[in-house]
Amino acid sequence: MTVTLLVIAGVVALGDWAAVERRLVHLEYLLKPLTLMLLIAAAASADLPTVKPWIVAGLVFGLLGDVGLMLSDKRAATPDLPFMLGLGSFLIGHVCYLAAFARYGVHGLNVLAGLLIVGGAAVLALPKVLAGARRAGGQELMAVVAAYATMLAAMATLAVGTAAVATAIGGLLFLGSDMLIAFERFVRPVPRGPLLVVSSYHLAQVLILVGLIHSF
Repeated sequence: MTVTLLVIAGVVALGDWAAVERRLVHLEYLLKPLTLMLLIAAAASADLPTVKPWIVAGLVFGLLGDVGLMLSDKRAATPDLPFMLGLGSFLIGHVCYLAAFARYGVHGLNVLAGLLIVGGAAVLALPKVLAGARRAGGQELMAVVAAYATMLAAMATLAVGTAAVATAIGGLLFLGSDMLIAFERFVRPVPRGPLLVVSSYHLAQVLILVGLIHSF
């Protein structure tokens, strides 16, 4: 059942990527949440000893975050309520993933490797994002973005720390996807940015889940 649900989720995700690329907004509004719903069902049916509640919760909050960001007005000068609610949902989702990774078990050298990778990415992108957030919404928004970035960085670091290869890659892809969202929102558009965001995000969610599954 788990494999079947993952395959179906993959097909739906590909459809969503095509909808994003062709700007078929109404189709995107259907397929993006459906992808996460299928991943939630896959996680619920999977062999995930000790971590299942946290992974399912993380995916549920990811679904809520997706809805918030989809309903957000991307042309608004300052982030609107749906964007902030979506950001908050993803923040809680990262906390759930942190708990899952801690329960799964992390390894010191892998955590150190994660810190080096995440730290390098932060040095490259975070100053521009925080400056853009300050211009868009003042010190308050910059503080919110900084807090979210800290939690995101912790999630990606512990994902690498699990030593589960798929989960590690997934955590880093999640980091890249969210950094790209922030860069587009607060700095400048990126060529094919929406497609890069959604594809890396879906791959991240799938890989985080797959890496923690005990057996298929």
